Amino acid sequence: MISTDIKGRRKFGFLTAQYRDSQRPHRISCRCGCSRLIHVAAEDLTNGTVNSCGCMPPPPAFWNRQAELRQQRAREALFAAGMPIGAFR
Repeated sequence: MISTDIKGRRKFGFLTAQYRDSQRPHRISCRCGCSRLIHVAAEDLTNGTVNSCGCMPPPPAFWNRQAELRQQRAREALFAAGMPIGAFR
Protein backbone atom coordinates (compact mmCIF):
# COMPACT_ATOMS: atom_id res chain seq x y z
CA MET A 1 0.00 0.00 0.00
CA ILE A 2 1.22 3.50 -0.77
CA SER A 3 1.59 5.90 2.12
CA THR A 4 -0.75 8.89 2.17
CA ASP A 5 2.14 11.35 1.81
CA ILE A 6 3.27 10.50 -1.72
CA LYS A 7 3.30 13.80 -3.59
CA GLY A 8 6.22 13.76 -6.01
CA ARG A 9 8.09 11.22 -3.91
CA ARG A 10 7.37 7.93 -5.61
CA LYS A 11 8.24 6.99 -9.20
CA PHE A 12 6.57 4.05 -10.92
CA GLY A 13 8.19 3.64 -14.32
CA PHE A 14 7.46 6.92 -16.12
CA LEU A 15 4.77 7.94 -13.61
CA THR A 16 5.33 10.18 -10.59
CA ALA A 17 2.65 9.92 -7.91
CA GLN A 18 1.11 13.33 -7.19
CA TYR A 19 -1.82 12.88 -4.77
CA ARG A 20 -4.68 10.61 -3.79
CA ASP A 21 -8.07 11.27 -5.34
CA SER A 22 -10.29 12.66 -2.57
CA GLN A 23 -13.48 11.10 -4.00
CA ARG A 24 -11.89 7.74 -4.81
CA PRO A 25 -9.12 7.10 -2.24
CA HIS A 26 -7.93 3.90 -3.96
CA ARG A 27 -6.94 5.99 -7.02
CA ILE A 28 -3.70 7.96 -7.32
CA SER A 29 -3.19 10.95 -9.59
CA CYS A 30 0.11 10.59 -11.41
CA ARG A 31 2.09 12.76 -13.79
CA CYS A 32 3.61 10.89 -16.71
CA GLY A 33 6.97 11.71 -18.27
CA CYS A 34 5.09 13.23 -21.23
CA SER A 35 3.34 15.71 -18.85
CA ARG A 36 -0.09 14.05 -18.96
CA LEU A 37 -1.97 13.68 -15.65
CA ILE A 38 -3.73 10.33 -15.21
CA HIS A 39 -5.61 8.60 -12.39
CA VAL A 40 -4.47 5.05 -11.64
CA ALA A 41 -5.53 2.42 -9.11
CA ALA A 42 -2.92 2.22 -6.34
CA GLU A 43 -2.68 -1.55 -6.76
CA ASP A 44 -1.82 -1.20 -10.46
CA LEU A 45 1.04 1.15 -9.58
CA THR A 46 2.54 -1.04 -6.90
CA ASN A 47 2.38 -4.32 -8.84
CA GLY A 48 3.79 -2.75 -12.05
CA THR A 49 0.71 -3.18 -14.24
CA VAL A 50 0.76 0.52 -15.17
CA ASN A 51 4.01 2.40 -15.70
CA SER A 52 3.01 5.13 -18.18
CA CYS A 53 -0.09 6.87 -19.49
CA GLY A 54 0.12 4.83 -22.68
CA CYS A 55 2.53 7.12 -24.48
CA MET A 56 5.45 4.69 -24.13
CA PRO A 57 5.63 1.54 -26.28
CA PRO A 58 5.53 -1.84 -24.57
CA PRO A 59 8.89 -3.46 -23.78
CA PRO A 60 10.55 -5.65 -26.44
CA ALA A 61 9.74 -8.82 -24.47
CA PHE A 62 6.05 -8.11 -25.14
CA TRP A 63 6.60 -8.11 -28.92
CA ASN A 64 8.79 -11.23 -28.76
CA ARG A 65 6.04 -13.06 -26.88
CA GLN A 66 3.45 -11.93 -29.44
CA ALA A 67 5.61 -13.35 -32.27
CA GLU A 68 5.99 -16.64 -30.39
CA LEU A 69 2.21 -16.88 -29.97
CA ARG A 70 1.64 -16.24 -33.70
CA GLN A 71 4.13 -18.99 -34.61
CA GLN A 72 2.53 -21.40 -32.16
CA ARG A 73 -0.94 -20.73 -33.58
CA ALA A 74 0.38 -21.28 -37.13
CA ARG A 75 1.97 -24.60 -36.09
CA GLU A 76 -1.27 -25.72 -34.43
CA ALA A 77 -3.25 -24.83 -37.55
CA LEU A 78 -0.85 -26.82 -39.75
CA PHE A 79 -1.00 -29.77 -37.36
CA ALA A 80 -4.80 -29.66 -37.39
CA ALA A 81 -4.68 -29.65 -41.21
CA GLY A 82 -2.67 -32.89 -41.17
CA MET A 83 0.87 -31.66 -41.83
CA PRO A 84 3.59 -34.03 -40.56
CA ILE A 85 5.41 -33.01 -37.36
CA GLY A 86 8.81 -32.74 -39.15
CA ALA A 87 7.46 -29.99 -41.39
CA PHE A 88 7.39 -27.53 -38.50
CA ARG A 89 11.14 -27.02 -38.40
